[in-house]
Amino acid sequence: MVVDSLREALARMADTPVLWITGLSMGGLFTVNLLLQVGGNTVLGSRIGFLGLCALPFFLGGSYGAIRGGDSGLRGYLRAGARYYFRILLAGAVIVAAAFLTVLLVMIPFTLLGEPLQATMTLSLLGVAIPFAFFTFFFDTAVVFEDRKVFDSIRRSVEFTMGDPKRTVGFYLVNLAISILILFVSVAIWSVTIADRLQPLIDLNQTPFQAMTPEQVMNLIGVPGLWVGIIIGFFATIIGGTLLLSFKACLFKRHAFAPASAAPQQGEFDEKGRWYRY
Repeated sequence: MVVDSLREALARMADTPVLWITGLSMGGLFTVNLLLQVGGNTVLGSRIGFLGLCALPFFLGGSYGAIRGGDSGLRGYLRAGARYYFRILLAGAVIVAAAFLTVLLVMIPFTLLGEPLQATMTLSLLGVAIPFAFFTFFFDTAVVFEDRKVFDSIRRSVEFTMGDPKRTVGFYLVNLAISILILFVSVAIWSVTIADRLQPLIDLNQTPFQAMTPEQVMNLIGVPGLWVGIIIGFFATIIGGTLLLSFKACLFKRHAFAPASAAPQQGEFDEKGRWYRY
């Protein structure tokens, strides 16, 4: 099912152009936020990043609506995005709030025992974020494909994840492999493009290289090299975001729209062997 869903996602990316709108929004958010962070406008970058995350449910709803079927044009994309926006946004907010509260509850006993705050926070975040992400990752697809409400979509995601753990783990491993491949190709292209600027770093031995500050490395790469990296990251985010979201939607769609098996009839036989259904 995982491999078949990946093939379907690639096919849908080719025949449903509106799916690329979500990837473009993610690439644009990545580019603008990175430019502001590099330019020193960290506060503005954080605000734009937050607004982008708040707008993301609209694009998710549009993409999932196009993959679900029916009107896969621009009008259908916008209609689905508007219809499911608030449910996806609220369900995501509930998950984040629950994860944050869990982190605080986990940190309390360690803090009382005198453990370092930074180490405790890091371990708590990792220990909470990974399970939450694993079990609630499909809440947004449950909203669109099965028209679930806010809390029911979270429950459905946990049910979907636990229903076939082997399938779920396989899906996450394929996602990880795709992400690593896209990152590797992007870094390789960037390295080849600015190879002449990276030559001084290659000539340095390990000690001087470790002593260099991020500002010195950025100055060595230069503005042209930085722009090349941003452009490559922009297109990598578009491709990766579109592919991974389509893959996720196609996997859930295969399960959500799978024909349900007939429910077993309940009843009993009498002393003459006749069946009476309840």
